[in-house]
Amino acid sequence: MSLYIYMPAFPVYAESLGASLTVVGLIIAAYGLVQFILRVPIGYLSDRYGIRLPFMALGLIAIAIGAIGMALFPDPVLLIVWRSFHGVGATSFVISAVYFAGFFRPDQAANATGQLLFMSAVFIVVASMVGGVLAENLGVPFTFWASAVIALAGTAAILLAGERPIEKPQRMSIRRFTHVLSIRTLLVASGIAALAQFVMWSLNIGFVPIFAHTLGASKADLGTLTTITFLSYGLSSLIAPRLSNRFGTLNTIVAGSLFTAITIVILPGVATVPALIALQAVNGVARGTVFPLLMGISIQNVSEHERASAMGIFQSIYALGMFAGPATAGLIADAIGLAGLFFVISLFPIIGLVSALVWLRGIDPKTTTATT
Repeated sequence: MSLYIYMPAFPVYAESLGASLTVVGLIIAAYGLVQFILRVPIGYLSDRYGIRLPFMALGLIAIAIGAIGMALFPDPVLLIVWRSFHGVGATSFVISAVYFAGFFRPDQAANATGQLLFMSAVFIVVASMVGGVLAENLGVPFTFWASAVIALAGTAAILLAGERPIEKPQRMSIRRFTHVLSIRTLLVASGIAALAQFVMWSLNIGFVPIFAHTLGASKADLGTLTTITFLSYGLSSLIAPRLSNRFGTLNTIVAGSLFTAITIVILPGVATVPALIALQAVNGVARGTVFPLLMGISIQNVSEHERASAMGIFQSIYALGMFAGPATAGLIADAIGLAGLFFVISLFPIIGLVSALVWLRGIDPKTTTATT
């Protein structure tokens, strides 16, 4: 919640401080760049020493520092710095995901990640609703303070929960790490996830709120927009494993990617805020059927002792999309406008779709056989 309570109005707020669309993109992109740099080493260190809790607690503390910085120093350039702190905090999701998945059997990886993403989406939905109302009535800076308080409360909760010991821990060697890094399904799933994150952070979090503002959306409307986007995404991610079991993982990923592209192509023609919210709901459903399956693929062929490393690789690669998406989207939007940006971004789900068809065939032969 601490990472999203200020996000509904954040791009518009940055623009109000004098930031161009390019700078807005860089502010949002800083979050992903830090994760790209840190996620692999954090996953490796967690596996090597068999610990999870310290990384999660330190991540939440970094979020609190970044939020306080945003509140005290409202400058576009400094916002890049404070967003970087939030990137450090988000890096701990590598460990949180593995910590949670450890309560499930390896063959239940997709189910575990689907539940985790659903719970994350629920918290994001609540944060977006509350954040939009707070920004509308008390101002955007107040949402930064709320972010800091939530992060510190989360730190206390993590410390009270305690460490979950890894059964028969084994030290992660460079050789074993290199083996994990060479798993094809992990790399392909990570690449497609990077494309999905490119779309999400370019549009849903980055420039769709700015587009909504041009349609006359208030800060509360922006909160509703973000809420519906993530609510639909969360509900869809919860049922994604069932869709995968019924229709096959590959078919589900392909269908979700196709509908994501279609919703983006339609986007420039939307003329009202309610229509935009409805379209983003469909977009959220489409994206939600894809991402938990990719995350499940990333760890389904590794042992528990290698899961944090595999998840670190997965999240580090997809963080490229979190960084490159908003960074390049700002440049594109400044050059050819928001409508042109939306058309360009619509190509990325298609690239992911084709990649899945080429490199993920046979990913679920048992499921495919059972449903044909």
